Amino acid sequence: MASIIENSLKEYQDFLDGKDTNVEVIETSIPIRPEFDGNVIKNLRKQINVTQKGLAGLIGVSPRTVESWEMDRTEPNRSSQKLLTLLIRNNSLVNELRLI
Repeated sequence: MASIIENSLKEYQDFLDGKDTNVEVIETSIPIRPEFDGNVIKNLRKQINVTQKGLAGLIGVSPRTVESWEMDRTEPNRSSQKLLTLLIRNNSLVNELRLI
């Protein structure tokens, strides 16, 4: 096992030094999650044309929770952040969420 790691490290160093290697470089981008402050949530709500109560119903939280987010008293939990991110990226998902 140690020799595999040592060989990998040597090949990586050779790659960094510009020598011929079997190293394959694959570039990818990682989408960045939006920050969730009160203005982001309020703007999303306006974009999809719903009240605090309406947004709460769409993502399964209380209207008071949405109010708290918008006033920057609390932040959405991970589950809510995922739903909010989906809505930010694709406002038309509001129609799908209304059906479930």
